[in-house]
Amino acid sequence: MRVRQTQQHVKLPIGRTARIVFELDAMRAECSKAAQEVLNQPDVDGSEFEECAKLDDALAKAHRLLKANLRRIMLSRITRHTRADEDQAT
Repeated sequence: MRVRQTQQHVKLPIGRTARIVFELDAMRAECSKAAQEVLNQPDVDGSEFEECAKLDDALAKAHRLLKANLRRIMLSRITRHTRADEDQAT
């Protein structure tokens, strides 16, 4: 007896993930703004500036990784759907 598949494709949270990518970019901009404010102070606190730089580096790594994987998944879906459409046409 065959088990019937109830759903062909699992819905991935592509939209929510894209929103997170956008938010990570916005957080990086906030880190940059905070670092600029630290530098504009008469008594620059080197450790506070270093913390801004470390946060920005961590956010940049997360942003690149998530953005690259999201792009790869979306391109894979497009390619898969295009092939499926071509196979149905023939």
